[in-house]
Amino acid sequence: MWTERENDLLIAVLDELIPANKKVGVPAAGALGVAGFLPTATSYAPDPVGSVKAVLKSIIDKSSDFTMLEGVEKIALLRDVETENAVDFGTLVQLTYMGYYSRPEVRSMFGVGAHAVQPKGYDVPRESDEFMESLTAPVRARGKFFRVV
Repeated sequence: MWTERENDLLIAVLDELIPANKKVGVPAAGALGVAGFLPTATSYAPDPVGSVKAVLKSIIDKSSDFTMLEGVEKIALLRDVETENAVDFGTLVQLTYMGYYSRPEVRSMFGVGAHAVQPKGYDVPRESDEFMESLTAPVRARGKFFRVV
């Protein structure tokens, strides 16, 4: 699927998209193995491998060794690639987040249940009555704007 060079580059790119937070022990996306999720995401993107390869090719065309660049240089290069290849880059970003936050060990690091969102769902605290009142007051103040049939 990925050549060794593409795999190393992809891991470095994923680590830039979702970097590690060593203070709280949150791993980066590349280090967590999100690259393995990307080819399986055909339900979410028509050609995830093609999109990833297009982004990697753009990076390779712009830099002889992305992994050796400083952080600021990496970000600038990724912004250029995003501008020139918005659809494929957007697909990579979307699938990276999906792959990363679908991992039970990651969800639990952020205080969200390790189980999948469905069918159980997550506990969401109810908004206060005062907040809901302030939120809906402008709509109720307008009155009816529809025709009763």
